[in-house]
Amino acid sequence: MSLVRLEVDADNALSRQFTELERQNLPFAVVQACNATAVEIRNVWARKAGDVFDRPTPLTVRAAQYEKATKQKPYAVIKLRDEATKGTAPAQYLLPQVQGGERRLKGMERLLMSAGLMPRGMFAVPGAGAPLNMFGNVAAGQVRQIISQLRAGLEAGYTSNETNARRDKRLARQRKRGGGGSYFVVKQRRGKLLPGIYERITTGFGSAVRSIFIFTKSARYTPRYDIFALAQRQWNRLMPFHFNRELQKAVESSKFRGRT
Repeated sequence: MSLVRLEVDADNALSRQFTELERQNLPFAVVQACNATAVEIRNVWARKAGDVFDRPTPLTVRAAQYEKATKQKPYAVIKLRDEATKGTAPAQYLLPQVQGGERRLKGMERLLMSAGLMPRGMFAVPGAGAPLNMFGNVAAGQVRQIISQLRAGLEAGYTSNETNARRDKRLARQRKRGGGGSYFVVKQRRGKLLPGIYERITTGFGSAVRSIFIFTKSARYTPRYDIFALAQRQWNRLMPFHFNRELQKAVESSKFRGRT
C-alpha cells in the first residue's frame, strides 16, 4: 500500500493562542479540516493524471483514495488504491512512475511465461502493429485471445518453421476451437523480427506480419508523477484555510447553541 504521510500542523496552524471556546472545538475542527483537505488532494491527483499520462484509464484517474479522520483517529490517510477487480492494482503499476525504477510484471506477462511463450526475466511491450484501445493499451480480451491461440498452437506441436500447408491446417483447427487469428512467437531474433508476439495477416498484396508485443529485458521508468510532493504542497496550502474556516464555523455554532 502506498500512503502519503504529511505534517499535521501545516503552517503552524495549531501554535497560536486559542480562546477557551476555540480549544473546546479544536478536535472537531481538526477532523473536518483534515477530511476537506484530503478530498481536495484526491481531486488534484485525478486532474494531474490527465496531464502526466496519455489517455489514462478510469482506474488510474481514480487511483487516489482517502480514509476519513474521526475523533478517535484525528488524521486522514491518502493512499493509492491497492486492489482492482480486474488486472493490476494502481498502487503496483503507478509506483514506478512515482519513484522510478523497473516496473513489476503484469498478469499477462506472468501468463505468457507460465505457458512457455515468453522467456523468464523479460517484459512485453506493445509492438508497432498492436491494436490499442482508447486508453492506449492492448485490450484484455485480445490478450486472452492471443494467449488462447498460442497455447492451442503449442498443443498442436506448432513451430515457427512450419510449412504453409501445415499452418493452414493448424489455423483451421484453431478456428473450429474458437480462434480467428494467426499469432506466433519469436523467442530469439530472426532476421528483422525481434523477440515477441506477431500476427500473420493477409492483404491484397499477399501475407505480412505485424508486431503485437515485443519482448524486452528492461522496462524502466523515470519518475514523472511525483504525487507525494504534490500532496505535501496541496496540504500546506489548503490545511490552514480549512482549519481556520472549520474552527470559525464550530465556534459560531457553539455560540448559537449558547455554549461559552
